Amino acid sequence: MRHTISIFFSILGLIAGLKAQNDQSIVDFKILNYPDTSVYVGYHFGSQKYLLDTLDVVNDAFTLRTDAVNGVYFLYSPKFYFEFILEKGQYSIETDANTMYESLVISGSKENELFKEFQLTMIDLQRKQRTLGEQLKTTSGQDSINVRSEMQELVDQMTNFRKDLINENPETFIAEFLSLMGSLEIPTFDGEPDSVRKFKSYQYLKDHYFDDIDLSNSELLRTPLLHSKVMEYFDRVLIQQPDSINKGLDKLMQRIGSNDEMFRYWLVTLFKKYAESNLMGMDAVMVHLARNYYLSGKVDWISQEYRKQLREEVAYLEHSLIGMQAPPIGEVVDTLMQPVYMEQIASPYTLLFIYDPDCGHCKKTIKTLESYEQELYQLGVQVFALCTTTDVNRWKKFVDGSNPEWIHAIDPTGKNYFRVYYNVRSTPQVYLLDEDKTIIAKKLEIEQFIDLVKNREGAADPH
Repeated sequence: MRHTISIFFSILGLIAGLKAQNDQSIVDFKILNYPDTSVYVGYHFGSQKYLLDTLDVVNDAFTLRTDAVNGVYFLYSPKFYFEFILEKGQYSIETDANTMYESLVISGSKENELFKEFQLTMIDLQRKQRTLGEQLKTTSGQDSINVRSEMQELVDQMTNFRKDLINENPETFIAEFLSLMGSLEIPTFDGEPDSVRKFKSYQYLKDHYFDDIDLSNSELLRTPLLHSKVMEYFDRVLIQQPDSINKGLDKLMQRIGSNDEMFRYWLVTLFKKYAESNLMGMDAVMVHLARNYYLSGKVDWISQEYRKQLREEVAYLEHSLIGMQAPPIGEVVDTLMQPVYMEQIASPYTLLFIYDPDCGHCKKTIKTLESYEQELYQLGVQVFALCTTTDVNRWKKFVDGSNPEWIHAIDPTGKNYFRVYYNVRSTPQVYLLDEDKTIIAKKLEIEQFIDLVKNREGAADPH
């Protein structure tokens, strides 16, 4: 999927450059004691920062004129960094480079007035926190308890101040921005048994995680908080199984609605995340995104060439996802050139090992498999070794030096679809199937397959 990822990096760059509004922002800055003759103007976008403009500074003053989308922007130079809110209209921001928010004067911008109020209050409360933290190092007993109580009061003050600012200014960008800082308040479910309470608490968190976040507002992409907030939902809130993640993805897209920029950003970002994932089974998430979004008519901003590549990728992946019934291999033949069918194997587990006799990695995997011969037998794992070559003589010569307890098979016609069904674009490909021939694992090291079977059988090695 490297070609997939490189294309999407390009798309992501295009998204960052979109301008959703034509109204201009004209911001007159005056930064006393500014340490340079020029200033960079940048902005947050998702998890990255981008350059918007470079301006000359004359007598500590400069003016930004832009039709960029509202959000959290910043001024910076090697010795200076200052964040502000970009909103439409003309306004001025004045401060001193040495004192920053303490000497900040705003004229004509409610958003920046509120941002200033928030910053100054947080600076003051955090300063008090640090003082108490130092006291805590030298106190004990009741004094320590008292200091901790004061520290918690400061945390409560921060939370209440932020909530009040949001509630008193509900129509502002700053209110939506500050909402990203909060944690969902989960009902206590008093009176319920612990197990029920924990389950209900988790369900509430999963179902209401985005209640206070307007995912249809692309201005929130231009903050340092939205990306990590959404990623926390996928990494820490949702169960790390494809079905759970796919439902979460669909829920996210529904909440985004018709906002094209949000839709593009999150589709590209999450597709990249799961296409590159090293977690077994996450290819099912990539397939879900491809099928239901990229290849369903909902996306008109990818090329026909890429659409073709993605369709081919899905065709190789969609038949052998974790939890699916293993696709039938159909008729292949054994060393006596008699038909043999993987589906007829009656052992508790089948290890489908697809290899090429000339593949160096295959040879190493075979040696590892042979070293675990006795353990595989005791665990009820039957190896079905399927060769990709159509050269019967070369295959038989190879099999002569291999484990005779394995079921060896070949498709001499080269017409069998197992090469597509089991994604045989490289070798080896290894799948673990249960007694019903359901795929329970793939693309693991042999030792990991064995550990997985042990765990399923309740016989995992305690060491």
